[in-house]
Parts: sequence; C-alpha cells; structure tokens
Amino acid sequence: MTRQGPEVVADDLWARVRELSRKAEVLGAAERLSELDVDGQAQLDRLRVRLGRAVERAQLADRLADQLYGIDRDRQRSDSP
Repeated sequence: MTRQGPEVVADDLWARVRELSRKAEVLGAAERLSELDVDGQAQLDRLRVRLGRAVERAQLADRLADQLYGIDRDRQRSDSP
C-alpha cells in the first residue's frame, strides 16, 4: 500500500525537522566547546533559521492534515445511509 495524502506531507516535513535538528545539535555541541570558527558559527546560525522555518511548515501541515481529515470524516458520515 502506498502512502498518500496530507498526513504524508506532514510526516515528511517532520522528518526534515529531525534531520536539521540532528545537524544543529552537532554544530551546537562544537559551539559549546568553542570549536566553531566564524564560518562554522555562520553555518549554525543559518541552520537554526532553517530549522525554525521547517518547524513552522511542519506544524502548518499537521493543522491542515487535521482539518482535511475532519472534512473527510464529516463527508463520510453525511454519505452514510
């Protein structure tokens, strides 16, 4: 069975959040040890911005999936005899 629908989009976006979070944690650990140079700090800063945006998109996708699920569920009830 293939996955489809708005839940898949939300799941994929949350997977992206987890990936970015892992990368940010690695750089954050280096930052805490004062091992980041200027370029590394800039990379971490950009990664944190990307992570924040990815979280916003994933949350929005979750809300939309929930709304669409509610619409589909209501539609199925109204179609039932």
